[in-house]
Amino acid sequence: MKVFHSVRTRIILISACLLLFFIIVYTLTVWTVANSYALVNTGQNNSFSLSLLYEEIENNLDNVKALVTRVSIDNELKNYLKYNEADLDSYYDSFESMILSSPAYSVIDRFIVSDHTYSRFLQTGGTALSSGRALRQDYFLNEISHIESEMNFSGIFFSDLAYRSYQVIGILMPIIDYNSALTIGYVYASVNIDHLLDNLYSYQAMNDAELYVSFSGTNYKVDDRKLTAVSSMPEPVELETILTNETSRVYRSDSDSYILTIDSEDNNFSLNLVFGPPSLLGTSHATPLIALAFLIGAAVLLIALILSVYLNRAIYNPVKKLAKRIEKIQHSDFSQDDTLNTKDEFGIIGRGINKLSCEVTDLMDRRVEDERKKLELEYRMLSSQINPHFLYNTFNSIKWMARIQKADGISEMITSLSRLMKNISKRDAASVTLAEELSFIDDYLVIMKYRYGSTVQYARHVDEACLDIMLPRFTLQPLVENAIFHGIEPKGTGAVAICAYDYPDHYVIMVADNGVGFDTARKQSSTDGVFKNIGLDNIKQRLVYTYGDDVSFGIKSTISLMTECIIRIRKKKGGDEK
Repeated sequence: MKVFHSVRTRIILISACLLLFFIIVYTLTVWTVANSYALVNTGQNNSFSLSLLYEEIENNLDNVKALVTRVSIDNELKNYLKYNEADLDSYYDSFESMILSSPAYSVIDRFIVSDHTYSRFLQTGGTALSSGRALRQDYFLNEISHIESEMNFSGIFFSDLAYRSYQVIGILMPIIDYNSALTIGYVYASVNIDHLLDNLYSYQAMNDAELYVSFSGTNYKVDDRKLTAVSSMPEPVELETILTNETSRVYRSDSDSYILTIDSEDNNFSLNLVFGPPSLLGTSHATPLIALAFLIGAAVLLIALILSVYLNRAIYNPVKKLAKRIEKIQHSDFSQDDTLNTKDEFGIIGRGINKLSCEVTDLMDRRVEDERKKLELEYRMLSSQINPHFLYNTFNSIKWMARIQKADGISEMITSLSRLMKNISKRDAASVTLAEELSFIDDYLVIMKYRYGSTVQYARHVDEACLDIMLPRFTLQPLVENAIFHGIEPKGTGAVAICAYDYPDHYVIMVADNGVGFDTARKQSSTDGVFKNIGLDNIKQRLVYTYGDDVSFGIKSTISLMTECIIRIRKKKGGDEK
């Protein structure tokens, strides 16, 4: 075979040529267009980082507000304020545990509860309490004077309750007695700004950009882990929006800077970041590079068209034939295709596919015949496994019933037994409907009722659409029998339930009992009642024979509590699985 007749050689040469041109085009293109994307990427990165910090601040403020609301509606606190105001200190333990367990505790400076006259207080908080002033009425009134609106956060102010000057924001909420509609006290919480904005300070320290914060209409510049009030925020000179989403926007401010704004209608604070434009090309003029990129692109396109024609004939057409042949095999078409027998590597693959098609056809024929014989043998075996002990127990029950009642129960038991035997003797039908299976179980439970009396209860809930589901014969009866013999009988009393539900894409059939349960990891013995050797594995295997991958059989059991056997049958597309 000549060198160029090899598909591998042709692919290597063509790939090398394409790779060389790709490297040239890629290098020039990256340096040309990277500057355009750099701004968007920088805006997105800053927007993502600041959005996370904004959400953290927002969540902390929401947690503080939720905690204040929770304390203000606490009935125990209201009772102390209305009836035991003199003994308000007795509420401290409940009050403190409520604050300490809140996620807002990490940013709270102090948390105060007072009566409506501001004369009695309870307070808790962090280290600020030990270094702060004694809590007096005048100090507290000065503190809350910074709050313009109840139930909303104030702007930033210096706390009047501390010797060391630091900034906080506060929220005040009245405690209202809903019976009298009177205000009987107040709940006040102050948030330490340094704790609230700690991560924001760290972000500003690591970025060469100006960061501004606005609280309740007052603007501050973040600088060296502190806030400095400013008269106004930077405003965009041009109304050109670079980036926008639900909470953040990037505007062009001037030729040298951009403004990222993050705010929310539900809160009274916002963040603004002023950053310069990133550039990979510096100040050089990019027009020659752009023109060069277009020329190279045109040359690459021309070469690609020439190569595509050659590759289409040398590689694509043979591969397409192989793909179509494989697709036909996927749809069970195993016929031979002589056009695949070419002289190159594709011909070797084509001859292999043709040979494989013949072998698969032969294998499928043998497998189908083997499965047919196996299923036939399985159903014959199952239908012949009648346990004589069951007949003995049944007739023994009839004998004792005749002696005790001297009347009607004998007729009902014999009738049920007759129907059972008739159902078992039907060997031709491998599958029956769920309605027929339930009818068989009804007859079986009539006999069990006389054997166990009121110690065994039976409940059934079946959706109407489930009655026509086809099941292998004697699928549910062994499950019911296991529930009675191995679940309820050792316990002394209990109930068995059969449920069937119709869901949009599948059916669920469940047999459950509230007996002694068992360890699902331990292999269970076969049923020894109506049928021998029809255990859980046997039932699962017959379901798989009937439905294949569309069925699942599972068991859930809790020792001393319950057992559930669950069958799920997936519906076929275009119609129900019946």
